[in-house]
Amino acid sequence: MAHTQRILISVGVIAALIGADQIDVLRPALAKTPLAAIPYGVTTVVNAAGLALLAGVILLFGGREARPLARLSGLAAPISRPLLFAAAIFIPAFLVALLIARPAADFSPYDQTFLSLIFPMMEEIGFRGLAVGALMRLAGLPFAVAALAPAAVFGLAHMGQGESPEEIAGVVAITGLGGVLFGWLFVRWGFNLWPAIVVHVGLNALFGAFDLGDNAVLGWTGNALRLGAVAAAIGLTLLMAPKRE
Repeated sequence: MAHTQRILISVGVIAALIGADQIDVLRPALAKTPLAAIPYGVTTVVNAAGLALLAGVILLFGGREARPLARLSGLAAPISRPLLFAAAIFIPAFLVALLIARPAADFSPYDQTFLSLIFPMMEEIGFRGLAVGALMRLAGLPFAVAALAPAAVFGLAHMGQGESPEEIAGVVAITGLGGVLFGWLFVRWGFNLWPAIVVHVGLNALFGAFDLGDNAVLGWTGNALRLGAVAAAIGLTLLMAPKRE
């Protein structure tokens, strides 16, 4: 791939990530449509529009090498081992949560379908599969740069979860670091996106099912469970996905 094309992909992906975050300005207009009557309808359309923008930029500048996007993003990779990986992490985590935490009083299967499954998957497809995949596999950027740029945007996109300046800083830092972890999982597993997806989904489902805090800055119980799951994900990845030369 030509040097100029690599630069266009790099700049285009970062611009598309920022643009996808700015698509949020469509919410007031969408709130006046029938979508507003569907719980999470507006958010789903906004997120899908962001994904479409990112995918369009990658196809525009990546050309033939960007196709198919399912291969580039890691969605076409095998899922069986990532599912075993997820079971080894989250079955123990949920059993521990049953013993030390209370079930979430406001738990709703409908809500959690979006909050713990659909939205985490969309975030991983965009921020890791498409963004990190294009920056590394098409633009040739090193992992540190390719993972940190989307992770920074990912962290800033969660600023609304905090109220005080300290809480906002904590939310941005934790979600940003989470973005780096998910990017590392994606790359370490040979550009297989499913390990990042199952860890993201599993963490969201854990916090959705139990009373562990309202955002990324939790009490000791939530943080202990999160750190335990993250440590297990890193350890199992080192065992199940040996570093490639």
